[in-house]
Amino acid sequence: MKDVHTPNAGLRMSVQYALGRVSSDVSVVDALLDNMQNDALLLFRDKAACALAYDQVHLTPAQKVHLYEGLIRALDDPKTDVRRIAAQVLQIQTGQDKGFRFAGPPEARARAVEAWRQWLAEYRSQL
Repeated sequence: MKDVHTPNAGLRMSVQYALGRVSSDVSVVDALLDNMQNDALLLFRDKAACALAYDQVHLTPAQKVHLYEGLIRALDDPKTDVRRIAAQVLQIQTGQDKGFRFAGPPEARARAVEAWRQWLAEYRSQL
């Protein structure tokens, strides 16, 4: 975890991929969500999204709720690229898109985000 923000680009890339493959800790999800939304470099935002999409193999269903909550929050991010990658991760994780278009008009995005929130409430109720 201490290397998730290292300035060594190669190590940092490897850490982002490896953490999801070996962990079932929501602090890893939080670190990757933070990188996906806030890293100064688009490359690391994108790679964090890839790790969230493909490498969270040990998460329990309840921990996946935490992941989905973070991704759904990211759909409201002011940065277009963050909305785009959050939507891609949700689609990869769930097979759904709820009509969300990252560059769509704000009111259409808001409706789709609300559909995601309703879906998450239903998902959570079935655990």
